[in-house]
Amino acid sequence: MDISLAQTATRFRFRKYLILLIVAVAVVAMLLLAYNVKLAPYKIARSSLSVAEVRFGDFSVKVRGNGVLLPQELHWVAASVDGRIESVRYKAGARVKRGDLLVRMSNAAVEQQYQQSKLEYDALQAETAAKNAELKNNVLNQQAILLEAKSRLLALEIRLKAQEEYMLAVPRLEYETTRINMEHYRHQVEFEQTRLATLKQRVDAEAKANLMRLNKSASLLALHEQAMQSLNVTSPIDGVLQDISLQAGQRITTGSNIARLAAEKDLYAELKIPELHSRDLALGQSVSINTGRSQFDGKISRVDPAVINGTVKVDVVLTGSLPQEARPDLSIEGLIAVSEIDNTLFVERPPYVQNNIPSTLYKLDEKDKVATKTKVNFGQGSADFIQITGGLRAGDKIILSDSAAWQGSEQIVIME
Repeated sequence: MDISLAQTATRFRFRKYLILLIVAVAVVAMLLLAYNVKLAPYKIARSSLSVAEVRFGDFSVKVRGNGVLLPQELHWVAASVDGRIESVRYKAGARVKRGDLLVRMSNAAVEQQYQQSKLEYDALQAETAAKNAELKNNVLNQQAILLEAKSRLLALEIRLKAQEEYMLAVPRLEYETTRINMEHYRHQVEFEQTRLATLKQRVDAEAKANLMRLNKSASLLALHEQAMQSLNVTSPIDGVLQDISLQAGQRITTGSNIARLAAEKDLYAELKIPELHSRDLALGQSVSINTGRSQFDGKISRVDPAVINGTVKVDVVLTGSLPQEARPDLSIEGLIAVSEIDNTLFVERPPYVQNNIPSTLYKLDEKDKVATKTKVNFGQGSADFIQITGGLRAGDKIILSDSAAWQGSEQIVIME
């Protein structure tokens, strides 16, 4: 019995040691396998890589931003009178000329006031003409009376002079009668002259009063005519109709906005620059604007001090002639020349590096067979290129492609 128990215990310990040995061998095998895998170089096809070469020369620091063209001034067209929309001639985005009809409205009260004012003005105009003719006739009548008095006075003066020459032949009574009549008509002429002067003053005063009444009626008619014309809303400028949201049948009140217009060629550019790239922006820096079809130039006129959603707004005044497709709200891309660095190393910008921050990338050997992980110091960056301050030389080639798949390898093998 004791011998049997001892044999059983011995077999149990043997199995235990055997299992431990198998586990240890498996662990060692796995470690060796992992070690061999780690040592094995990562292999990738050359055709799947994007490669850039380090250059030496003058480096232009440029910042890129997207934006739109905007009008310098917006023109709001508002209703001058109450009315109901009869028709809308254009939709938003249409190009219009100065004087083009945008909206036609109707208002029965305005139309009635205009017609009534026109009738009153026409009647008053005729009445004024009649009164002025009557006043002129009164002046002519008074002038005729004065002329008759002067004629009689002249005849008596001639007669009295003749009687004085032949005093002995003329009876005394006749002579005195002639003299008295002459004095009478002299006073009559003076009286009629005074009456004529007074009549002219009265005629002038009445004519002015008539003219003032007529002008008042004309002003009222012009006001109602303007209200009538306001029912036809026209464009005040040549431009692009940016907003018009009215519909036929809709009623609007005085002062309501009808349309928003923008001058088509009086534009500026608004760019949104990432905050990290906006630190070196300054007024007057040159900007190249690209519409996708054309390019034209400008200069920075304003840099917004606020950062909104990680971007800074930059206003650009356009200095070059605008292309045909330029219009408000057109999407554009701007390239701002921030500074120039002479005689420096630079390379096409890898997508994962930042300005003035070191990074690691893969540098190809002379035969483009092997790429080795290399630490590179970067300086100022542009939209498409970035300055190199250390770690590479002119002519070196680096991999621009995303290296996440082989980041754990110190070297990768480039296959044809």
